[in-house]
Amino acid sequence: MSLSTPDIADATRVLRETFGHKEFWPGQRAALEAVLAGGDVLAVAPTGAGKSLLYQLPAALRPGLVVVVSPLIALMRDQLRGLDGLGVPAAALHSGEDDYDYARACEGVAAGRLRLLYVSPEGLAQERVIQLLRKRRVTLLAVDEAHCISYWGHEFRREYAALGGIARRLGDPPILAVTASAGPRTRDDIIASLFTRPPSVFVNSFARGNLRLAFRQRRGGMDQLADFARRHSGSSGIIYCNSRRKADVLARDFRNLGFDALAYHAGLDAEQRSAHQDAFFTRKGVIMVATIAFGMGVDKRDVRFVGHADPPDSIEGYYQEIGRAGRDRLDAETLLLYEGRDLAQRWAPPPALESDALAFAAFMRRRAMARLCIAPGCRMKALLAEFGEESGACGRCDHCRGMLALPRRGGAFMQGLKTKFLSRLVALAEGAGSGEAVDREPAPALEDVFSPSPDRALSVAQERLLREFFAARLDLARRRGLPPQRIACDSALRRLACAPSSDEASSAAALEGMTRQDAQVFLRILQQSRQE
Repeated sequence: MSLSTPDIADATRVLRETFGHKEFWPGQRAALEAVLAGGDVLAVAPTGAGKSLLYQLPAALRPGLVVVVSPLIALMRDQLRGLDGLGVPAAALHSGEDDYDYARACEGVAAGRLRLLYVSPEGLAQERVIQLLRKRRVTLLAVDEAHCISYWGHEFRREYAALGGIARRLGDPPILAVTASAGPRTRDDIIASLFTRPPSVFVNSFARGNLRLAFRQRRGGMDQLADFARRHSGSSGIIYCNSRRKADVLARDFRNLGFDALAYHAGLDAEQRSAHQDAFFTRKGVIMVATIAFGMGVDKRDVRFVGHADPPDSIEGYYQEIGRAGRDRLDAETLLLYEGRDLAQRWAPPPALESDALAFAAFMRRRAMARLCIAPGCRMKALLAEFGEESGACGRCDHCRGMLALPRRGGAFMQGLKTKFLSRLVALAEGAGSGEAVDREPAPALEDVFSPSPDRALSVAQERLLREFFAARLDLARRRGLPPQRIACDSALRRLACAPSSDEASSAAALEGMTRQDAQVFLRILQQSRQE
């Protein structure tokens, strides 16, 4: 091995002999070559793509100190356990260390025994830590979860925004920034905030070919989530929701239905959170019902499903959360439930956007998530487009598998439904996404599209059409041995019967959630009634 400038051949040997991997994963080799050459690097790769190796392997290869900034104490501890088994001298400085371990880590840095030091962003900002590191040659500053630097990132942290200035105080060492979830705007923000030199940028494909995506309008959400979980009986899964109370209630409801379910959120004490997390990792078939507190650093390889009882606040957050499924690269499934009124509220700009950069960024993230929920066509293709990546249809999501596919007859009619339904959103989104002035008016048409039709007297024609829908539903249910409500709920059929012929969007919303075959049955009846 070269004493001063290890190359990729040295790295390949250490990869096999020390880390026990036969070869690099896609994207690792090129990024690692740039790091070993001493350049600044921004590496964006999906969850589970081996980003930690980009700073761990250089630490094992050459003398000097690699400093890793990480926001998660649990993740630091997991990586330290792994490095200890590999014989790579490493330690951590964070608020969870007792006085003895903290002092021992500082002494290890000062004595030059450590190759790798993990530190929280708050810890790195302390003057005593900066002075300690200034006395030691820092060969690489690695910033994990680098999207936290950006206003546009879904987990912005003010402590991260100071890292560029701290790097200059440490002698301006080479910087490696890694993240699993950063779209084009977030990447630009990371570069502007963190680097003084133009970095080499490596962006792996965000595609996860083993994930099957599905989105559904909420109709009795607990039943939908329970059916989703039953398809993976005996497997581990995660259900995300937007409040602590909801996490507790859903976990209880799952247990009442016979599932092994636990809640996880910041309102639980540390001991209970730790016990629930240990159960999730060690017990087979546990469903963790959680808020975003069950987040970065969750690395259980055999999670078979991830559900969302509520839409996340950003596409980047959604991508990171579904990325916790199928890390063993086997098939996994996701389901997101949404309500129309919630999407309409996300689309309405809050006051004072122009004077508050954080509020504007948060609004744009929520709007993008609303757009993704009702995007036509392939779900994965729409998701990847939000990260600036072009792709073909995945062939696996609910749309690609035909849950809302166009029937062979009347295809133009169905395409018209989808197009008109999204036209208002797309017109607004194009202006906002390009940096143009944001439309300050909310989109009330969305509420009209999603809100259930009120109970009002039906016309003779509507009553007849609704009876035909009920008869067709009963026939489908009898043939399959299912309750009629499992085919389509009463309110959806009522909305379909009441939708004016000029309001195709309402018809499209009523059909969502049905299988392709069932939707075709009701569409044929609807089309025949309009031709009479």
